[in-house]
Amino acid sequence: MKTNQVRLAKHGDLFCIPAGNNGYSCLGFDICQARTLAIANELRRPDLVPQAPRGTLESYAEYKRATTIAHDTYKRSGTRLQCELTPQLIGLEGCRVEVVDVHGTRRRFKVGKSTGWIPCHLELVNARSTSGGAVYGAPFKSVQVIK
Repeated sequence: MKTNQVRLAKHGDLFCIPAGNNGYSCLGFDICQARTLAIANELRRPDLVPQAPRGTLESYAEYKRATTIAHDTYKRSGTRLQCELTPQLIGLEGCRVEVVDVHGTRRRFKVGKSTGWIPCHLELVNARSTSGGAVYGAPFKSVQVIK
């Protein structure tokens, strides 16, 4: 997909990204910049540090450039980036946990991990689950491994 197909949402701080079948995916301006910076830091590439103003198509192009370089690094070396993992859950993959999130909400889930070259932690509903949504609400006020 070409960066010039990406649009700015009329309402909200979002990039609207064509996702096939006339659908769209959205990426928040702040998340876009944070991810670009995280990739730059993990790859130790100061040339990837965001320079464009937040919420511009140029800032989205910087994000795409950083993710392309991260993907090329993976193809070349097999190195998966760690920057999208939730630091408090690293090493707890496969464990059932109870967390109190940044908003004070308590919830339980099995910690999963996505595949791919920039994996993230997943919230699996139960022991039989094989997929789930990305972990949210970090940094956690508490994390407890439960039986």
